[in-house]
Amino acid sequence: MPVEIPDAYVHKAGIDDTARTGNETTTGGWWQKFRVDELSKLIQTGLDENFDLKVLKAKADQALADVKNKKSGLWPSLDYALEGERTHSQSKTQGQSATSDHDHTYSAGLDAEYTLDLWGKTHACVNAAELEYLAARQDLEDGALTLSTDIADTWVDIVSVRTRMQVLARQIEANRMTLKLQELRFINGKATALEVSQQREALAQVLSAMPLLEKEEKQLINAMGLYLGRTPGRPVAVAATDLPQTFLAPQPGIPADLLGNRADIRAARNRLDAAALDVEAAKADLFPELTLSASAVFSSGTLDLLFRNWVATLGAALAGPMLDGGERKAEIERTRAVVREKVNTYAKTVATAICEVEDALVAIDCQNAYIQLLEQQLAAVQATLQDARVQYLNGQSSYLDYLTAWASLESLERQLISEQATYVKERIALYRVTGWRGAFFKATPLQDKNTGAR
Repeated sequence: MPVEIPDAYVHKAGIDDTARTGNETTTGGWWQKFRVDELSKLIQTGLDENFDLKVLKAKADQALADVKNKKSGLWPSLDYALEGERTHSQSKTQGQSATSDHDHTYSAGLDAEYTLDLWGKTHACVNAAELEYLAARQDLEDGALTLSTDIADTWVDIVSVRTRMQVLARQIEANRMTLKLQELRFINGKATALEVSQQREALAQVLSAMPLLEKEEKQLINAMGLYLGRTPGRPVAVAATDLPQTFLAPQPGIPADLLGNRADIRAARNRLDAAALDVEAAKADLFPELTLSASAVFSSGTLDLLFRNWVATLGAALAGPMLDGGERKAEIERTRAVVREKVNTYAKTVATAICEVEDALVAIDCQNAYIQLLEQQLAAVQATLQDARVQYLNGQSSYLDYLTAWASLESLERQLISEQATYVKERIALYRVTGWRGAFFKATPLQDKNTGAR
């Protein structure tokens, strides 16, 4: 494989050691760690109703039907035919009356044919079809995992935007109260017209932020509805108001774990193995085929004697190519080129998966550090705001200094909520990039048969 798999990840994220590792399989969904029934119901609805998953399920069903089609070539074929014929004839000669005649003919036939798989072509085609089916099932598993994280991300965004709207509503109310106080102070000669205008500007600034949050909320609701297989207008039950504060994230393990955990990597490997089998089938096509045949024909003028008049035939035929203008050799070259393509596709999928895990580990730690710094900044701004208020009331500073600190505080409060939501989403992403192997769908007999065999 033209990619080197490192022994360990470069970045080590500070993840709870008690968390379940990424290479473990669980019967429950990863989202159950949130302990939020609302989120679990949304994800389950998405798994049942999402249009993209239904498309992937249909593709898997098509691949399974193709396996059954290919397997039929391992068995002999038997065809039957039944015929009945009634002939009526009439003749007349000069000077004589017309004469008529009736004749009945019944026939039945059986034809059997079996092509021996001398060079393994049929078995190679069957195995390749099975691998393509397994790849389609892995696509379905990967799609389900991606959908579950997308729904969770959207749910977190909805909760986040609603929390920011609540904070903004409190800020708007506080600014309105402050404007009334400033107007009262102006009437009493304790505030200037400029200070009243500055407070009106501050109120207008926070008011202008609300429509953007409302737009974001409605668009997120529409996106959630689409994940659930619904069109806009149908209600989506999202009533949670608080972000989850603590939940476990999976241990990343080592990069080699991804080969078995990530469904997209397993699908790429299955397609690579299927392409290799296509090469074997193309090679087998260069050799002759031996076909055995048998037939029995029954015919009689009456039904009661039908199976007493019969002819049986046994035959064998050996057929192979002599001149084809290089068609079969060209097919071998094509299938080998497909293998080279699949090898590099597989390698890129592995490299991309390792990169995604590295990015997720870095994002978790850096986002956590960023939130801690924001909290320190918020505490500093709160202290600055208190000092600015005291100095303004004592006439030691302008009202603009106080408003500047207040605006910074309001902005940081909303930003902190947004960044906390991002941190939750970064931890969710670790489930996706490490390939959480949950039982999204019931395994099929073909999957059980091939588990661990490829």
